[in-house]
Amino acid sequence: MADLPTRLDIYSIGRQYVLSRATKLEPTLVDVEGSDVNVFVGSTSVMVDTVTKQLGYSINRTFLDGAEDEDLDRWAYDRYQETRKGASAALGGVRFFRGSLTGGAGTIPIGTVLTTLTGTEYITTSIASFGISDYTSDADVRASQAGKVTEVGANQIVKFATPSALFDPTIQCNNDLTTAGGEDAEDDDTFRLRLRNFWLTARRGVLSAIEQGATSVPGVVSAVAVEALSSTGQPARLVNLYIADSSGVASAQLAQSVYTALNDYRAGGIPVVISTSIPLLINISLNLAFQAGVDTQTLTDQVKSALYEFVNSLPVNGTLLVSDIYTVVTRFKQAGVIASAASILAPTGDLVPTIGQTLRIVLQNILVNGS
Repeated sequence: MADLPTRLDIYSIGRQYVLSRATKLEPTLVDVEGSDVNVFVGSTSVMVDTVTKQLGYSINRTFLDGAEDEDLDRWAYDRYQETRKGASAALGGVRFFRGSLTGGAGTIPIGTVLTTLTGTEYITTSIASFGISDYTSDADVRASQAGKVTEVGANQIVKFATPSALFDPTIQCNNDLTTAGGEDAEDDDTFRLRLRNFWLTARRGVLSAIEQGATSVPGVVSAVAVEALSSTGQPARLVNLYIADSSGVASAQLAQSVYTALNDYRAGGIPVVISTSIPLLINISLNLAFQAGVDTQTLTDQVKSALYEFVNSLPVNGTLLVSDIYTVVTRFKQAGVIASAASILAPTGDLVPTIGQTLRIVLQNILVNGS
């Protein structure tokens, strides 16, 4: 939004008017605190300032870049009938197993409550059936609450909330793979990006539309569609779609949700093969110099934080360019960071992930001057 006049700007206009037009009072009284003319001009400037800001903000929220929070929700629904994605629950699968067949046949019903090592609750969303001779059975699960904190790694869902309710109390459970898709409510910047892609993908059927359809599913943050080609380089009437949440992972259950949603986006008769992503942790090492007199520890932490945010925003199959790392670092040039292309010790070249991987990093893997 363009800069609006401040209250002092408005007061100066009123003051100048008094100084140039007053004939029945001493004009300089406008600068005497508490005088009638000072109070009148000052109070008027406050009212004008309030009205000006209200008008400015009201106009600003009629534009995509200016609208925020609820105003952005209204803007999106009014123009595109699009809604912000709310927080989503993590999805995954569990394996139930037992050591003997003495419990006989039975089922673990939908809605059975499981818990993780840290107390996070998951519920089954499909039935796990055991035959008389079955030692194992699988079921889909969903976190009972939404949000990123509900997402867990492999081998974490290991308890039943009420094991006595099982037809066979000796049955145990475990998730062999990480859960995925647990995300907080879509923030303004991500929502705006999705809205900007609306008209680009409105025709549907094109690759960008398939990606748009995938990212419209709660829990999916990144999607890349790639057209399969024959040995002669011609389209093979097949699209490979790679999906990931903000951690760079995806589960089979999340992929199923995307598969259902793509009925409104993919071209008729063209199958879309969905592949889940796995994160690939990388390392970054920098050798930086600083201008004298700056807080080097604070600057170092800021550089690390910026690199952390940038790398973890890369899409599935996204390449990390060395030049991008340099660009992030040079954001802090005015703050006192002295860097050159030689300051990037690792990686020594661009990092291209294997198809189906998402580059990710943790703060401990970002080293600046050896620490």
